[in-house]
Amino acid sequence: MARSLLPDPLDLLRQAVNRLDGRAPNPQGRGIDIDSVMKTLQQLSGLSLTLRQAMESAMEGAYRRVNLPGDRDLDEINDRLRRLEDKLDRLLAAQAAAKPQPPRTRKTATEAPAAKAAKAPNAANAAKPRKAAAAPRRRSAP
Repeated sequence: MARSLLPDPLDLLRQAVNRLDGRAPNPQGRGIDIDSVMKTLQQLSGLSLTLRQAMESAMEGAYRRVNLPGDRDLDEINDRLRRLEDKLDRLLAAQAAAKPQPPRTRKTATEAPAAKAAKAPNAANAAKPRKAAAAPRRRSAP
């Protein structure tokens, strides 16, 4: 079986646990070597970071090939949208402050019929029914 260029992170973790088990305190009083544990943990951390970066770059390439936005593109779009929304909010607030609305009032019961009469000056004509349209005449055949 061909070996991969990237080491298996689970295999590295298994090896680290086996080393820790082998160096556990024993009856002779020999304890764990902290320097080697820290070195192993640092290597595992670096490896996981490298694998994450490799995976992100592979996903970005795949997204580009299928013409989809990647994580970075979506983050940029979200930032732009947030800035635009902030600008719109500021503009709407400035517009509302600059143009005061007239006070709202209710019409009293005595004003309502007078307002209706004023709107319909030809009230007498509106009450008359209209004649139906005449049917078109047919020509007789010669």
